[in-house]
Order: sequence, then structure tokens, then C-alpha cells
Amino acid sequence: MAETLKTDSFEMRYSKFGEGEKIFVIIPGISLKSVLNSEGAVIRQYKKIAANHTCYLFDRITKFPQEYSVKQMAEDTAAAMQKLNIKNAVVFGTSQGGMIAQSIAINHPELVSKLVLASTASRINEKAKNIFDSWVLYAKTKPVQELISLFVSDVYSEEFCETYKNALISILSDATEEEISRFTIMSDACLGLSTYDELEKIKCPTFVLGSKQDKLFDMQTQTELAQKLGAQTFFYDNLSHGFYDEDRHFVEKILDFVNA
Repeated sequence: MAETLKTDSFEMRYSKFGEGEKIFVIIPGISLKSVLNSEGAVIRQYKKIAANHTCYLFDRITKFPQEYSVKQMAEDTAAAMQKLNIKNAVVFGTSQGGMIAQSIAINHPELVSKLVLASTASRINEKAKNIFDSWVLYAKTKPVQELISLFVSDVYSEEFCETYKNALISILSDATEEEISRFTIMSDACLGLSTYDELEKIKCPTFVLGSKQDKLFDMQTQTELAQKLGAQTFFYDNLSHGFYDEDRHFVEKILDFVNA
């Protein structure tokens, strides 16, 4: 069951599951609704890792400021980890969560023993900027169903969309004004991302996963991140940005890296 962590500056919801002395931290990407609403599905997805790790799934803070940078998200997540006495953890971030994870590894290396980055970037090129701008525009001006349709099409493969897009529109179409506002602020935050020039500060072993068909971050963006980090890599041929929702076996790839 999700819990709420409180500091002097913020509140943040998180979930803790699994067993073991080793710590595995999950930082999700942008979503219209909190990933903790699907806590049970996440626990099932990561059950092989949870067999030997205590896992923490972190949300963003509960109350967003009007402007909330990726760097500040990382500082807040690091503060939450410190509050829970987490250190030397395997930190896994997807998409914007991967951006947050990079910043934590740069500025709080004692918190990270290994870093796993999925479908993410260290800087935003024009193609990605146009997609984030479109999300923000739709969030501010279009019915929520159109926003969801655009988001799903940008994030997932055509095959996945054919099967699940209508269901996701149905599930997410009751998003509140606050949830849409949070989505907008998170999307805006990506536009200011710039960790590329600091990546050499990351000294821990790193694993970069991605897809050759990612519509958001092209292969140049993904490979420059991996090369700068000297990271182990795996790139899917046919999946898209959200491969971590499409391939149930991707966790095994992470486990191989963690256990190496």
C-alpha cells in the first residue's frame, strides 16, 4: 500500500515492496495519473527483482509549484531517499525518471550503486522539443481524450496502440484539472534538461535501454548518452519509447545487469 513521506519542504507518495538487503529504486516517467494508482501492476512486473531486493517506487511531490525543473525533481527524490535512509541503491528511471536518475547520480553519488536508464536523454533536440510542446499545447487547449490519444501514439508502438489505445483513453479520460496541470508542468520541465556536460561525474556502472523506433528520443540521442557514460546497452528493434510497458521480459535484462 502506498505511503506518504513528509519533509519540511514537501510530501511525496511512494510504495515499498520486496525483500532483501539490496535496494532497487524505481523513478517513473511522465504520466497523466500517478503510477501509484497502478501499484499492484508494478509490483507484479518487478516481482523477480523484488525477490532479492527491497524496492521503492517514488511518485513526484504531491503539490507542484508552477515551475518544477527536472533538477528540482531530482533533489526532492534524493531528499526522499535520504529520509528513508536509502543509499547505495540500484536506481532505475524511465523517460523523465531517467533524467531524474541521472541528476541524482551526478549530485548524490552516495545514493547510487548502479544506474539503469530507459528511454531517456541527457539533452533535448528539436524533434523531442516539438513533441513535448505538442503535449503541453494539447493539455492546455484540447479535450483530454485528444491529449491521451496523442500521448499514447507518441509513446507506444503501432501494434500496442491498435490493441490498447481505446482502453487507455477510457481509463484516463476522467483525469482532473490538477492531474492535467501536473502533466503540463512535467512536460515543460523536460525542455530545460541538460545533464550531458556533467555525465562524466557519474562513476557507477550504468545500463542504458532503449528502442530504435523511439519516436521521442532518436538513436543519436540515446547512443550519445550511453557512449558518454561508457554504459552497457540494449536497444529493441521494433518497440517504441514505452517498451517497458510492452515487453514483460525487460526486467530480466535489468536483473542480469544488477547481478553481474
